[in-house]
Amino acid sequence: MAFGSRWTPPLRMRDREPGDMGFPISPLRRGTYSGSTSGRPIAKENAIEHEGYRRLVAKLPCKVCGIFGQSQSAHPNTGKGQGIKTDDRECFPLCADSPGRRGCHPQFDQGALFSKAVRRELEPVWGADTRRAIEAAGNWPENLPKWPTALAVTA
Repeated sequence: MAFGSRWTPPLRMRDREPGDMGFPISPLRRGTYSGSTSGRPIAKENAIEHEGYRRLVAKLPCKVCGIFGQSQSAHPNTGKGQGIKTDDRECFPLCADSPGRRGCHPQFDQGALFSKAVRRELEPVWGADTRRAIEAAGNWPENLPKWPTALAVTA
């Protein structure tokens, strides 16, 4: 390159036109594949997402170690899968990682704290305790339906 000449960077793949990719792309196959099930919507069992509720959960102390101020809203792992989410009202507080300390949330998710069977028993009980604590404090969000009493877990 000569002094004073301007170098232009090559086009990135996302900046190129489809025909400039160096290989043919069929317009019929762009982004979808016949016979694939990954693009089909999966029915969710009335899972409600509510950021305000998740923030209220995160303000509570960790269910495992009791630490304040480092909690995250942890979803139960029961019933989760690809494209399937659990209801935010089932969340419970678990602490996050902090410098020099592993948090209970990642350890819980990875099975380092309890066996799978114990986790399956704890998740609904902790979710119910969390709902009761938020409701008892008078903080239940007005635009969030209450948890059905038929599904409530008695501890």
